[in-house]
Amino acid sequence: MTDPSSLRRAIQTLHDTYHVPHVVISSIPLRPWLTQLLPPHLRPPADSADADYLACIASSRTDTVGTSAVYAKCFPCLPGYFSGVGDLFSALVLAHFDGASSKGAHDESPLSRAASQAVSQTHAILSLTHEASMALPEDERQVTDEELDSREPMRKIKRMRGRELRLIQGQDIIRGTQPIEYRRLEPWTDFWAV
Repeated sequence: MTDPSSLRRAIQTLHDTYHVPHVVISSIPLRPWLTQLLPPHLRPPADSADADYLACIASSRTDTVGTSAVYAKCFPCLPGYFSGVGDLFSALVLAHFDGASSKGAHDESPLSRAASQAVSQTHAILSLTHEASMALPEDERQVTDEELDSREPMRKIKRMRGRELRLIQGQDIIRGTQPIEYRRLEPWTDFWAV
């Protein structure tokens, strides 16, 4: 996705061609075109750099014709590579999704509520993992360098081991018994306006 039309086309194709009623696109790098497309209330703080944020967009279509209801949220990007984030996020969306429920408080749809929970919990687990990785010895906190990694395979193994998701340590986050920041996806009412 490189511009507004490619973003809209991707979502529309999933709804129309593949008949997917609920679409979540997570971790979209916030580029200037996307920042400009977002309504002001959905943009990150003005004093932040776009590169420091990702966007999550959820789209639900309840009937076979017409446009979908779109929700979005920008959230801070944590540096580094984390293995298994997509699997965790997908599992959390499915765990929180109740397609039979109706709109809830604050105009949340079943999908936006599930995606909000998933973004919130995934970000909390990533923050926990990032903090743990920063406490490791420096040789296990190396930045990704494919050339060095190919010459020194243990370098990559040490780095990846230190960035494995802290799921056991974060089980209270996943269970919902530890308070975390709720990152609510908000309605993007003019998403389909050209």
